[in-house]
Amino acid sequence: MKQNLWILFILISLKSIACTCALKTLSELQKLEIENAELIFIGEVIEVNKSNSTFKIKVTESLNAEDNEELIYAGKNWEYCHPVITEKGQWIIYGNIKDGILKLNRCGLSRSFAKPTIHAIPPPSPELLSSLNEKEKKALWDKLRKDNLKKGLTELEAEIKALRRIRDEK
Repeated sequence: MKQNLWILFILISLKSIACTCALKTLSELQKLEIENAELIFIGEVIEVNKSNSTFKIKVTESLNAEDNEELIYAGKNWEYCHPVITEKGQWIIYGNIKDGILKLNRCGLSRSFAKPTIHAIPPPSPELLSSLNEKEKKALWDKLRKDNLKKGLTELEAEIKALRRIRDEK
């Protein structure tokens, strides 16, 4: 009985620490992804099944010239690690094929065009928040969300341009 409890404890512990992503700069992440991704492309997520963590994505633009445009990949999210595809829409994908299934790189840069931010702008200090009324707080949070989206889209656009340049030089 004690042995079973230890096994259960170890399994629970492994799941809780299965994915810890070190905070890296965007340029470090980009370099790692380019070196380690079998597939890099822009795609349209056309189906998401949250109950079994699967998705289907159609390639709209290859960014490393190794995948065919219009090809549809079946993918599976990692159980305890991001990025995770949970919504339809346009995504930039860095991944690998394992047993015929697309897997996004753990702790990677795959992300939705709708939520492109990798490193968000830091939130305001508690002191600042406590000095604001509710209307001012709402306006500040709205501005931060807009700034984060703008930052993420700018970074994503620059990343895609760089990937296209690398692809075209091959």
